[in-house]
Amino acid sequence: MTEAAPEIRVKALRKTFGEHEVLKGVDVTLLAGRVNFVIGRSGGGKSVLLKHLTGLLSPDSGEIWFGDREISSGGSRGLNELRRKMGLLFQEGALFDSLSVAENVSFPPWYHGTMRPSETARRVKDLLSELGMEGREDARVSELSGGERKRVALARALIMEPRVVFFDEPTTGLDPILSTQVDSLILNTRDRTGATCVVVSHDIAAVLTVADQVSLIHDGVMILTGTPKDFRNSAIPAVRDFITGGEEAAALGG
Repeated sequence: MTEAAPEIRVKALRKTFGEHEVLKGVDVTLLAGRVNFVIGRSGGGKSVLLKHLTGLLSPDSGEIWFGDREISSGGSRGLNELRRKMGLLFQEGALFDSLSVAENVSFPPWYHGTMRPSETARRVKDLLSELGMEGREDARVSELSGGERKRVALARALIMEPRVVFFDEPTTGLDPILSTQVDSLILNTRDRTGATCVVVSHDIAAVLTVADQVSLIHDGVMILTGTPKDFRNSAIPAVRDFITGGEEAAALGG
């Protein structure tokens, strides 16, 4: 791969809830057109960081740059414009059970009113076909398997042709076969669309096989950003503990 430009830059980001400081001056650069993993133990700050990157939370201090635009203080109108360039695959998929597969996928353009119905229908059909869901447009969410739900959720995340796709714990609760399928979906998203992928996870196997860049947040600060090889070879105690814990969990089937 050629050298990647920065897509998102986070500078000195801080966030406190009550007396608990969760983000303690986070600095990280996420690369354009790459699979960027943000990992860490539960409570370490990775989910709070994701909510800042997607505009769901505002920082107490610090900056978040999306390309050449600072988004943490841009106001709701500017943030809504940027959200149209973002896709988000939630941990549980967050699909609407009362809607069909096609209705779920077409919800974002309907909500934003940015695409003609005929174009939306074409995009829905093309995306579902690419993700192995051809012919399932009229199926109800309740009829889908776990892997199919992930594919529908990804199609919904991609329909607006986002510049950045965020994956929130995409393999949590899935068996090894489904986890491998989701890993493939992430790589295919990068390769097929050129989108920047930001994956919040604690899945060691995925980090070592899918990531182009990995950033480990620990106790509210980013302690390592580098390649999977850098991660594997790091002598930082917190990194070694994370790797050991993840490998032990995998060996136990967790």
